Amino acid sequence: MARAPTAPNKQISGMVDETLRLATEFCKNKWPVFAFKDSHHPDIPEPPYPPHCIAGTDESKLVPALQWLENEPNVTLRCKDCIDGFLGSIEKDGSNVFVEWVKTNQIKVILVVGICTDICVLDFVCSALAARNHGFLPPLEDVIVYSHACATFDLPALVTRTIKGALTHPQELMHHVGLYMAKGRGAKVASEVSF
Repeated sequence: MARAPTAPNKQISGMVDETLRLATEFCKNKWPVFAFKDSHHPDIPEPPYPPHCIAGTDESKLVPALQWLENEPNVTLRCKDCIDGFLGSIEKDGSNVFVEWVKTNQIKVILVVGICTDICVLDFVCSALAARNHGFLPPLEDVIVYSHACATFDLPALVTRTIKGALTHPQELMHHVGLYMAKGRGAKVASEVSF
């Protein structure tokens, strides 16, 4: 998860709060956690998205509320250099850090949280489901997206008019589109997670 915007945003603040709650519970129980940090290369564009979370900048760090995860022994952090975390987990030798994490920890269910619901989260979920369906992710059975621990950004029409090539991105609608698409691809969408 990249840094949240500096302007207060209810959906993003809620995502961070819920992610903190889940991470705390997972770490307390010493359950395995896999977390992505956006860490894009400045010379590798990803159209249509503008440069963001450039490696070495504050944007490429976990949000302050979650930085403690970097010191947790049950947490695997992966700096991903592309929108799709599954593809961003591929090493130069062709191995995949996420695939190995699933196999090593015998993960049967993953709970996916993060930003942006309709972009990074959706791409990762779709790739993980496709890998599972093709037998690349044993023993993974289910991918669950927790709706209240996901968020996306808001880019109103008034702003997009001033940015060449920009598309309007209504936050609530696109959040729900991301969840809908994930469910349509085979993920389960949860509106509550309790322990």
